Amino acid sequence: METALPGPLGAPAQPAGPPVPRIRSALDGGVLSVRLAGEFDHFSCLPLRALLDEGAALGARRLVLDAARVTFCDSSLAHLLDRWTGGGRSWELLSGSRSVRLLLDLWDRVGRAHGAPGRG
Repeated sequence: METALPGPLGAPAQPAGPPVPRIRSALDGGVLSVRLAGEFDHFSCLPLRALLDEGAALGARRLVLDAARVTFCDSSLAHLLDRWTGGGRSWELLSGSRSVRLLLDLWDRVGRAHGAPGRG
């Protein structure tokens, strides 16, 4: 159950706490399409990790990620994407929020600085 906090006079009540992460997916012809919304950190990435594992087990080789509605993410999301490519699979970012783009840009720069291949 979500608790609502009263907003300014005349404004609708706002839910308490961070936005609940939402994941929608579809698998078609070896392509796993995933849409994310909300916040993704170490704990809230666990369902996404299970989804990616299941997609890989079902034969997905390519991940198409729509993360335009992600409001916060930490390195856990980048680790999952690295883990996905570790099996010889590929991924692409269809769209990403500012948080996601900043994370992935930093991840690429740090990876290149340490001799790791960039995404792509």
